[in-house]
Amino acid sequence: MTSEAPDVPVTDGEASRESRPGRKKTPERRCIVSGETGTTATLMRFAIGPDDQVVPDIEGKLPGRGIWVTSDRASVEKAAAKGLFSRAAKQSVKAPADLADQVEAGLRRRVLALLGLARKAGQLMAGHAKVEDAAEKAHVVALFLASDAGAEGQRNAGALSSRTGAPVVADFSAEQLGLALGRPNVVHAALTAGGAASKGRARHMSATEDDGGELARNVLPGDKLSGLIMCEVGRLQGFQGGA
Repeated sequence: MTSEAPDVPVTDGEASRESRPGRKKTPERRCIVSGETGTTATLMRFAIGPDDQVVPDIEGKLPGRGIWVTSDRASVEKAAAKGLFSRAAKQSVKAPADLADQVEAGLRRRVLALLGLARKAGQLMAGHAKVEDAAEKAHVVALFLASDAGAEGQRNAGALSSRTGAPVVADFSAEQLGLALGRPNVVHAALTAGGAASKGRARHMSATEDDGGELARNVLPGDKLSGLIMCEVGRLQGFQGGA
């Protein structure tokens, strides 16, 4: 790949790859900062609003040609500071100084909303006792631990992670998790496999989604909601530590 690659972004629908034999092609995009290609699980889409403002497209649904940047704070800040959005859009556009913060805030809202959907679908158990029960009876995709949990809570989550092989996500406070799940405060929660993925032979299969990376290692075939949640958690973690 040449050094000029960042000037030629891969646009919507232009490239794809076969992630594994026998599976459908996964669309690829090119980061305007690094020039590296990746999937929508590792990149963030931006759109240009009617006022020529760069807008994060968290769900990938805004109209117009997408501009893609690796989903981490440093890449988005560099794209904004160096005028790379204007170059990719082939017009003068305005990238706000807090663009990376906007992405992080949007991804936080997105993950919490998806966790609320998982609760309604019966895939999210809250409270230490229910999480322990889920570890015994269900396939645990991920353990959510409040970022302000105490030492005992951290030890409990670590022990459960060792038993289930599930990653521990500690990106939200007990209050934030509680608001998403309809409870005052939530320190422990477990995301479990849902639908057909939780039944029969599928419970004994390995995860098949490669786009979510290591965080998605416990996602089972056909469990789209869990896969989406873990994908969005992975994108969010690229923005941690900002203002």
